[in-house]
Amino acid sequence: MRGLACIQDARTAYLWTSGFVPRMQAYDGKEVPRPLLIDVCRGEASIETVLSDIMALTKLNYNACKFGGGSPVTLRFTDAVGKILTAGPVESEAPLSFKYYI
Repeated sequence: MRGLACIQDARTAYLWTSGFVPRMQAYDGKEVPRPLLIDVCRGEASIETVLSDIMALTKLNYNACKFGGGSPVTLRFTDAVGKILTAGPVESEAPLSFKYYI
């Protein structure tokens, strides 16, 4: 089920961000859902708060109109920008700052 969490300790948990959604009575995926390993490395937030925030970031990607994308939209965006930055030719000068790609 989407949103299921297996809390290991106060700083580590597994979180399923895709899966069966009871309110919709459906599972939109084509494969077995895999959990994200959540490990709080910095800060003092409770693991429940961290899991809740991650679920909120995975709920809806407004750019693609896709419910329950699996990984937070912020991580998907930075991965896409990283692919663009590494796709260009290798030059001796430093690449442009990240702000030019937003």
